[in-house]
Amino acid sequence: MSPHHESQRVYADSVEEAVEICYQRGWTDGLPVVPPTEALVAKALEYLKRDPSESLGIIPPKNGAATIEKIVANSIMGGCLPTYIPVVIAALEAMLERPFNLNGVQTTTHCVGPLAIVSGPIVKELGFNSGDGVFGGGSRANAAVGRAVRLIMWNVGGAFPGELDRATIGHPGKYTYCIAENADGNPWEAIHVEKGLKPEDSAVTMFGCESPHHVATGPGRPIQTLYAIADAMSTICNNNFHFGGETLVVLGPRAAATVAHAGWTRNTIREYLYENARVPVGRALLGAAFDEKATEAPGWPKWIDPANRKAMIPVIRKPENINLVVAGGWGAGAAFCAICPGWGYLGGLAQTKRISVRQE
Repeated sequence: MSPHHESQRVYADSVEEAVEICYQRGWTDGLPVVPPTEALVAKALEYLKRDPSESLGIIPPKNGAATIEKIVANSIMGGCLPTYIPVVIAALEAMLERPFNLNGVQTTTHCVGPLAIVSGPIVKELGFNSGDGVFGGGSRANAAVGRAVRLIMWNVGGAFPGELDRATIGHPGKYTYCIAENADGNPWEAIHVEKGLKPEDSAVTMFGCESPHHVATGPGRPIQTLYAIADAMSTICNNNFHFGGETLVVLGPRAAATVAHAGWTRNTIREYLYENARVPVGRALLGAAFDEKATEAPGWPKWIDPANRKAMIPVIRKPENINLVVAGGWGAGAAFCAICPGWGYLGGLAQTKRISVRQE
């Protein structure tokens, strides 16, 4: 995989040899790949009806050109069908937006990884999993799209662990990280509609975040559900606390139904979480990252007095910095949710792009 516009042609006598060549040349994330044969690439390009040399932009940190041909090749390697590739293209377009800071996401020592959230009619059309085990395996569409994004960042962007990718811990989402919104279980408007697109559109929202943190809220009153989420958000160990930025709250359908039935909206949920996901200064100063003699803490709101040990520091600086999505299964006996802390104001900020599906 050349980082420039031209793709390399490599010859192999068998599929097995082709897979081993990919390992030898460092084109794989450690798992076997589907060899992107000329026939498979040509079939995908015929489906897309786009110029193979067309470039979406430059993928940092090695600044390789994200040509359609290279996107197709890496998507095939990740297991994509041609119909999945427009989702991958939209995901890359989102990550190339300035607020996402892809160069930073690729090279930071933090564990941040790009999460793709697919929404709209395409979820059912292509069989994305939006229900039980939404963050887990079992769906080709979820796994292949997420892995294609990662392989492009790897092969075109050149962010190899221990080299230009300096993540000290990382997380499993650096293999593949893709979920879909559960439209049937969502009592509010779709996430892409909230971001300015039409209900009939299909879209992907890219957000740089940590792995999901499970939240068991119980089947009780709505306020119990939201309090449990706020409590799970209230830690001194993620970048949201240190540097603000955005976070993701994934409401399971049961939890969403509980709070929506009581009249809660996306905005009132955000306001509640903003007000209640807070940490006292005294507790914050117990963390090794803080100096008790410091007169101010970088990243904290200016109105926080570090000398007041009882002052409450908001984990999220503004309600609108909370991204809400409904996904996952109904469950039994409890209403389950998840939170995915972001990277802070440094980047990975949620970007939504419409998926341009080819019309027959």
